[in-house]
Amino acid sequence: MRETLKELLGPGGRLARLWPSFEPRPGQLAMALEVGRAFREDDFAIIEAGTGTGKTLAYLLPALLSGKKTVVSTGLKNLQDQIFEKDLPFIRRFFGEGFRSARLKGRENYLCLHFLKRALAQSPLWPAAEADDLKLVAARVPEAASGDRAEFTFLPENSPIWAEISAPAERCLGQRCPEFKDCFLWRARREAAAADLILVNHHLFMADLALRANGFGEVLPAWEAAVFDEAHLLEEAATSYFGRELSSGSLAALARDLGRAAAGLDQASAGTIRPLAEIFSRQAEALGQSFCREIREKELWAEGDPENGPLRDFLLNFHHDALALALLLKDQDGPDPAALAARLEAAAADLLFIGEAADREFVYQAERQGRRLTLSALPLKVSRHLAENLLNTGRTLVFTSATLSAGGDFSYFKERLGLWPELDGLVVESPFDYRGRTLAYLPGHLPDPRTAEFPEAMAAEVEQLLALSRGRALVLFTSYKNMTYAADRLDGRLPWPLLVQGQMGRAAILGEFTRQTDSVLLATHSFWQGVDVPGESLSAVIIEKLPFPRPDQPLVRARAALLAEEGRRPFWDYFIPAAALTLKQGLGRLLSQGQDPGLWAILDRRLIKAGYGPKLLKTLPPAPRTSDLAEVAAFFRNI
Repeated sequence: MRETLKELLGPGGRLARLWPSFEPRPGQLAMALEVGRAFREDDFAIIEAGTGTGKTLAYLLPALLSGKKTVVSTGLKNLQDQIFEKDLPFIRRFFGEGFRSARLKGRENYLCLHFLKRALAQSPLWPAAEADDLKLVAARVPEAASGDRAEFTFLPENSPIWAEISAPAERCLGQRCPEFKDCFLWRARREAAAADLILVNHHLFMADLALRANGFGEVLPAWEAAVFDEAHLLEEAATSYFGRELSSGSLAALARDLGRAAAGLDQASAGTIRPLAEIFSRQAEALGQSFCREIREKELWAEGDPENGPLRDFLLNFHHDALALALLLKDQDGPDPAALAARLEAAAADLLFIGEAADREFVYQAERQGRRLTLSALPLKVSRHLAENLLNTGRTLVFTSATLSAGGDFSYFKERLGLWPELDGLVVESPFDYRGRTLAYLPGHLPDPRTAEFPEAMAAEVEQLLALSRGRALVLFTSYKNMTYAADRLDGRLPWPLLVQGQMGRAAILGEFTRQTDSVLLATHSFWQGVDVPGESLSAVIIEKLPFPRPDQPLVRARAALLAEEGRRPFWDYFIPAAALTLKQGLGRLLSQGQDPGLWAILDRRLIKAGYGPKLLKTLPPAPRTSDLAEVAAFFRNI
């Protein structure tokens, strides 16, 4: 590819000549030129690219033209799959084969041959169905191209055996492993080291940064430039990987591995280690059963909490016991005891860090899901960590997404990541005809969403809108409580299939929603983004209320308090821009292909009645607005 970006993407360029259906898009070319500038100058680029811009091509081509070894990091799996399976083959078809690309996933996605052999040796202890699955996996190994979990399609989505035959970081034996020369993970890493372009996700990228920051090695090979697509998800990924976390479930898994290791030791060693391993197992169980039982999520060490003393004592004692067991295992021969000792030391460090809670730059919280209790220490700000380990390295960094600004203002995004305030951002508007093909319904007559009357009125309004759209709608909720209320209210009252998040896996329910073109899908949280349903299956996106961050979440509350301490306005500087970006994500599910007309509705009266409403409205797609259901009915009659 020796042509310039204009010669490749512009009118009369190579793509226009070779692909008859290609229509040059000024926004795509503008974005590609800005990305190209950042690559030439070893600079940053911040680009909000509206739906339909063609942003993947707009950053992949400059990256490949630059000759720099580039990492492309995405937030969601479906975009990663699209780039690897569609966009990169498209570039090879129309622009040439002169580059190498690789996809790298987290360790837990790859089959571990060492742990597969161990599981096969123990297969008589497994239930018959899981034992049969193990044999099928083993039979598939000679044909497996990458050892990726996705290759073993016959395994049920929640199969318990995958946790036993994969090797996340805490279990991996590395070069000490007897199967190292045939390891799928290390093969993938070698391919990545030789590639010009490496495709990863944000979690893997942040895991690499965190490992390098702590001096514990690396995940990715050395790179010269990085492109972050779906960059609005970076803060969340960084918060996870620059924090600390331990759970009763992960500690119980470690206890099981300790028990297996003890069984393989000589009699004297086993007699010493087995009782300590059993104590460790009981401690892991006690953590899940004895503390924070009445909560879903809470801040740890809050003043006056009666659990503070008992929980702190438990964690610090657990820390000492884990270290003692690690010391014993270090005296044993073989890779398994050494790896277990390292895992115990890491768990002990987390128990101490969370138990002492001495670092005030972290928020300490507990979250319960059934019998599993997770304790976390999350950084109040990720900006310091990113500045030290990413932003100040002098390499090319490109940040892009359909939602980075609030009304063209990138301040919120830049501040959250620690990007310099003076950096300019580029807004590339969507080429889609929102004004001509969509309608916004913003009713003002519903009760305030904070009142007890709202759920019933909201569910009734949803039912009326579905009658006008004839199903074919995605209804997005900010809480499971309101989603469940609406599902119960609508069940049996609609002439169309009603799908509710949780009835089946995410991929399965989206497949049903697409296949049954008149169906209705009720969903929360994860369905606000990464959902692409083209065609007549999606004619309306209905949002129950404004998606403000939950003020009762410990991390949200602490970040808001920090802004207040700095003399800022938490509501205007944090809650409003966060809600604006989430709203844009949710509404972006509509008109994803540019040809399909549709309605978007927000059933929160505050959008048109509260003083902050205009600021949020400014960020939304430029559709005609109405609060009259008769106009909605006319809109659907016309389409």
